[in-house]
Amino acid sequence: MPDIFRTLIVPAANVELARQIAASFGPGGSGMWITPLSATGAEPASHYISSGYVPPEYGYLVPCQTWQQDQDGTWVMTGSEPGDPVAVYNHCVETGVACTQADVDALFAAADVTEQEPFTAMGRLGLQIINPPIGVL
Repeated sequence: MPDIFRTLIVPAANVELARQIAASFGPGGSGMWITPLSATGAEPASHYISSGYVPPEYGYLVPCQTWQQDQDGTWVMTGSEPGDPVAVYNHCVETGVACTQADVDALFAAADVTEQEPFTAMGRLGLQIINPPIGVL
């Protein structure tokens, strides 16, 4: 089965657990959620984004929402898949990721996961990429 496209945005408070869980699924999960976001494009980061193709065995375990704009340009959720937080928690137990079911449930509740292009999802949420100051790398 081919990989599936997802844009995953998580609050900064949940990003470490999201990173650990993704990495526990294999090398492809390492290095996710490294791009910081905020409402102003300045620090501190309120969210982190990861976007691209993910293996279906991972992608179908996480929640996914579908959004469309109405005639006024307002974003309206038109669908939602809950994912499988119990399976993710069981995977965490099996792979040694330290968390509780409540931690995974909170991550799922806070995550914004869509098939939208990253800048569309960021715009819907009112978020911008935080870029380092010029001359600082």
